[in-house]
Amino acid sequence: MTHVSRKQIDSIDYSEAQKQLTELITKLNSSSATHFINELFTEAERIMLIKRFAAIFMFQQEYSYYRVSQAVGISTSTSRLIYEKYLVCHYDKLLASIPKNQKSEFLALVEDFLLSKASYKARQRLLKRVL
Repeated sequence: MTHVSRKQIDSIDYSEAQKQLTELITKLNSSSATHFINELFTEAERIMLIKRFAAIFMFQQEYSYYRVSQAVGISTSTSRLIYEKYLVCHYDKLLASIPKNQKSEFLALVEDFLLSKASYKARQRLLKRVL
């Protein structure tokens, strides 16, 4: 679980730091982005980001927030909160920024993951893709 310190940071300082971090991230290539994510985030944080990302994509495919919570392994309250943000177009810029081929690839992976819970063949496809 992510924990944020109670120590307050000045909003101007925070905004400037966020701006600089965003600029740094945009300049990363694929290899350095992998190192950036793997070294900066804990495994739990990476998993959390992947689950939220998958949930947003599933909402775009019109899955219910209950189905998403069960499939992705997040609480129904977290799923509902993400869904409510999705309904008010909170993630539109994120979804629009992802190239179609990468979106299709990620959705195929999510679908294989969902099917792998029920189908042996889908589980094998998922393992081949991941390994």
